[in-house]
Amino acid sequence: MEAVTLVRLLGAVFCLAGAGLCWKIARTRFNALSPEKQVSVGNARMSQAAFWKLAAFAGIVALPFATVAVANYHTFEGVHQVGSCARCHVMLPMVNDMRNPASGTLAARHFKNRWIPQDQCYGCHSDYGLSGNLQAKMESFRHLARYTTRTYSEPIRMRGRFNNDNCLKCHQGMPQFKAGKSHETAAALLADSSMSCLNCHGQAHPTRDQRTPGSADYAKLMEEMK
Repeated sequence: MEAVTLVRLLGAVFCLAGAGLCWKIARTRFNALSPEKQVSVGNARMSQAAFWKLAAFAGIVALPFATVAVANYHTFEGVHQVGSCARCHVMLPMVNDMRNPASGTLAARHFKNRWIPQDQCYGCHSDYGLSGNLQAKMESFRHLARYTTRTYSEPIRMRGRFNNDNCLKCHQGMPQFKAGKSHETAAALLADSSMSCLNCHGQAHPTRDQRTPGSADYAKLMEEMK
């Protein structure tokens, strides 16, 4: 069983168990519970009052917390997939262009040549290392919040500068990369992202003008994936 499927099942179980337990707790008269009457829970025995207090804690605190944790794990893992980007209207021009074999953008060339086998958006838009990956996930939450609250404008633009480490983590040290004399000349500038890889290797995605609503290119980019 895949991890994603298991997480979905666990989330459903936690949610249903929490709802059922809360319903049962709401119908329980705690002032009528006997502190002397014993209840068996596996090999342990406890008073009826203590048992229902633990049940209340599980239903009101533990199970909701577990459900939220599982949901967040599913969300964090979900942002790896190209489909998670494609669900947002404003990202369709980038996703559709990337999937278009006739496109010459950097993203499209990587996609059609399978230079990144899977999770192509996340592969190039998360900084290398644990802290970078977490930062990318937090940024995706910000994007989701802006999209959900409709506090964005088109064409969207990247916040900050693109970190060359996302390119260098795959290309640096490869024979073809070493063969490029300009890479050696500009090594320091590339390392600290003072010079962008895009300066020589072209646009990663369609231009801002192409992604502006009302343009002919925008309409084509929005209709590509059907």
